[in-house]
Amino acid sequence: MTLSDHPVLIKPTPEQLKVLVQKRGADFVAKFLQDREDKIQAEKLDPYRHGYEPKHWADADKLFSEFDELCVMGGNRAGKTEWAAKKVMQILTAKPDARVWCLHTTSQSSMQMQQNVIWKYMPAELKTAKKTKITNISYSQKNGFSDNTFILPNKSQCFFMNYAQDKKVIEGGEVDFIWCDELVPLDWIETLRYRIVTRRGKMAVTFTPVQGYSQVVKDYVSGCKVKEQRKATLLDQAHQHVSGCNKGNMPYIAHSFRKNSACIWFHSDLNPYNPFDQLAKTLEGKNTNEIKIRAYGWAENTIGSQFPRFDDHNVLPADKIPTEGTDYMVCDPAGARNWFMIWARAAKDGNIYIFREFPDISMGEWTVPSEKADGKAGTAQRNGAGMGIDQYKELIRELEKGKEPERRFIDPRAGGTQAVGRDGGTTLIELLDSGDSPMFFEPAAGLRLEEGITIINDWLSYDSSQPRSVINQPRLYISEECQNLIYSMREWTGADGEKGASKDPIDCLRYLAVMAPEYNDINTFRGNNKGFSY
Repeated sequence: MTLSDHPVLIKPTPEQLKVLVQKRGADFVAKFLQDREDKIQAEKLDPYRHGYEPKHWADADKLFSEFDELCVMGGNRAGKTEWAAKKVMQILTAKPDARVWCLHTTSQSSMQMQQNVIWKYMPAELKTAKKTKITNISYSQKNGFSDNTFILPNKSQCFFMNYAQDKKVIEGGEVDFIWCDELVPLDWIETLRYRIVTRRGKMAVTFTPVQGYSQVVKDYVSGCKVKEQRKATLLDQAHQHVSGCNKGNMPYIAHSFRKNSACIWFHSDLNPYNPFDQLAKTLEGKNTNEIKIRAYGWAENTIGSQFPRFDDHNVLPADKIPTEGTDYMVCDPAGARNWFMIWARAAKDGNIYIFREFPDISMGEWTVPSEKADGKAGTAQRNGAGMGIDQYKELIRELEKGKEPERRFIDPRAGGTQAVGRDGGTTLIELLDSGDSPMFFEPAAGLRLEEGITIINDWLSYDSSQPRSVINQPRLYISEECQNLIYSMREWTGADGEKGASKDPIDCLRYLAVMAPEYNDINTFRGNNKGFSY
């Protein structure tokens, strides 16, 4: 018997067969080899039922059960398209009257990259199904599916579209599943999200980010939290390549800042059908950025955050924030949008802990990704905006629940700006400090923006080559409940200047930093009772 090669069902060597015959007998070995050949043949004839599914497919399926959107990035030949095509057929066959949209760059690329793989995973009996009043499945290698659609006997229908079409083709309609493959424009993603709402559908976006940190990558990855990571053998094992990962590792699974979406990276070495050793040879001598893209599906943000040392180590569960310390409150007033505010605690250990923000994520995102470097305004900037001075004071006291901070700081420019109060022209600081419930704010030091950023980076600085300890650790920590500040810390670049959508949270932290908050205990201002000596 001539034995077939297979990347998973490894062909036994003559020596192994000889030992097996001696232990189990010739008949057992003959049946074992025939069963192996049958499995290989079954995979070719009906990959939908008998195809091999690697572990990372199961991990992607699990994420899909938890989130509405899944961004699947990966290296070359990592199996992204195969996973998505099979997922399309699973949904179409499992749910009667399902509606699925598959989108690619052009009509030609749809036939070459999507339709042929979906045909591969079409159950064998459906490939020969006769046309009826309902069933309509017609495919050719040259032209793909007739009329860019097909209908299964259970009335489920799949439609093929492309980004070269007018975007009006995706307006309206209710869909159970959407698969966007390669180079989907961000404005298409934003429109497609509304097509899956009515049917409680799902959307998968698959691609290798060869164009780098595109707007779609930013939409899913910016502000994400890495949950699982894997060793990246093609990269230097002595260095940290991505914030939130250990040295020598690359991200594998992450939860996006957007609550209903997640990311998974299909590393090329996870696909046993892919000759990873050949890819490794091709990448020899290439720069680290290209290796990250081609082997691990990771695109680097070349602009970069102003706080490169900020990572998951600086984010703590709310119950890990010290309960004792000296509290500070910082406010960045605005006109038509909400004021952004943070509350900080200088603890006895010498560290600074941000434990509250307003608006928090319950009011929506302060900033969301966009084509701009620092994003665009999220719903939290306008949700409930337009409050007056007294309303803000009432809100602040309600949030503080009777525990007022030691000191309050405010943007020195906005705080000192002339405003019109009940008693005539006055400053915002004076307005806050007037009325039946005065609230005193100090103007933060009017230092240059760069000086405040330097102090924050100093708070984040420590020797990462040495173990973290009491004497070697960052000084700044943020409660995981402060998601809007955390997002800004990870994504704010400063490239959009004073109008940057994610700048207000950073300004609050900057005003705190320049005022040098410190822990004060009962003895801080107590005299030594020694009096004067003459």
